[in-house]
Amino acid sequence: MAAPAPTISPISHANDWQYFTIGGVNSPGSIPPDGIKGFKRETGWDVKKGKGTVGATLTLNGRPPCKGTIELDLITSADFAGYDNLIAQVLAVDAKAQQQTGFGIYHPAFTSIGLTQVVVAYYTPPLPSGTKRKYRVTIEFIEWQPPPPVSAVSTPASAAPDGSSKGPKPPSPERLAKQQQIKVLQYQLKAAGR
Repeated sequence: MAAPAPTISPISHANDWQYFTIGGVNSPGSIPPDGIKGFKRETGWDVKKGKGTVGATLTLNGRPPCKGTIELDLITSADFAGYDNLIAQVLAVDAKAQQQTGFGIYHPAFTSIGLTQVVVAYYTPPLPSGTKRKYRVTIEFIEWQPPPPVSAVSTPASAAPDGSSKGPKPPSPERLAKQQQIKVLQYQLKAAGR
């Protein structure tokens, strides 16, 4: 991943923080100050701690996709028409089509975490938002990432769907009998106090 671009200041460029662009379409209305939630860039570390030990073993499991929501306030008739356009051109696109490459997305807050491609998880209808003549919509996005080149999931041979048993063979009856005999002798030695 390339180094993220510098974040544009919301103080000197406030208007740029009030909308986002997805799939070449600008969002309608405006993003309220608390309208972007989530979108944490996690590192993907798996921490394994042992009982009664100090420290842990860290295993890097890759970079999980980030996800979050963006809320938009719709106030004018043009905002509602813009939301219908956003739905038609982007949000309602079939999930299988989105899965191929996702949608390019831009908002100044996303530059520091390198978020550039997303798929749509869900979107809501315009709902009244406390004040008269103000409606709010919520859209959840999940970062799109290309699939790994090789599947990390495999079917164990002993559970192959064709019913064949290609896994390790079970121990022979002779071996099981000898293991049982060893256990009996160990028990007898322990009972004799040796």
